[in-house]
This record gives sequence, structure tokens and C-alpha cells, in this order.
Amino acid sequence: MCSVAGERRPETFVIRASRDGRAATIKIPAGAIAAFSANGAEALNYPDNRVEAMRLRGDVRIDVIGTAQPIRIRADNVVLELTADEAPHRFALSHPVRRMHSTEIIVDADDTQTFVGNVSFTLPTSAGSMQITADRVEHSGSTSGS
Repeated sequence: MCSVAGERRPETFVIRASRDGRAATIKIPAGAIAAFSANGAEALNYPDNRVEAMRLRGDVRIDVIGTAQPIRIRADNVVLELTADEAPHRFALSHPVRRMHSTEIIVDADDTQTFVGNVSFTLPTSAGSMQITADRVEHSGSTSGS
């Protein structure tokens, strides 16, 4: 339960580095990021000049806004791709729903689930679609039960 009336707990995604060293990829429209931090950051050169990409390592935290419920992403090694915001009318027509996929879903205690194997989340924000691609993601605080 939240300590302040009306305040909602953030929906949380915890992403751990895969055993083979591959980093998860998080693609977020720039206007949907409230804040992010990491112990280390390295700029990446992408062939698409419309995407600004960086590798974030160590105690990564990304806060996302413009969703029905605030989103917090915690990780230790991810590639963050910042994309241009989409026009609101275009976004509403083409990205109305959340999509989640994985090879296996493990239901943990409380409202936590662990998604394993070819994990893909697509979540709408007011700035456009946000995507998480990883091998394993722990997820809690979904709005689906609200």
C-alpha cells in the first residue's frame, strides 16, 4: 500500500544480464523518460541517426512517465535506445494495447511474475510505444488487476 493517498506504486521491471553477456534492449521515446541513472554509460553508434543509443551498466534505473501507472526499470546491463516521440493521434491509433510475450512465465509471490526466454514487452506511453527485449524480466505492479 502506498503511504500517500492517491499515489500509485510504480510498475517495476527488473532486468538482469543474461549468462552469455548479452544486454537487454530498452527502446523508449525520449518524452517518456522522467529520469535515468547508471554507474557507467557508453555512447553507441547506430546506423539509424534517429535513434540515440547508449549502454548503461551497474545500478541502472529508468523512470518512465506518460503511462496509466508510473514505470520503473532496474537493471545491471542494458542498451537504452532513445527514439523520437510519436504524434499523439498516430500513437493512439496504432498502439492502443500492451503486449507481453515470453517462452515461460513463472508466477512468484504477491503480484510478481518472472518472464523467461525471448521476453518482449510493448507498452504504450503518451509519447509513443516503449519496448523491452530481454532473456529474463521480473515484473511487478501490473495495472491489469486494477
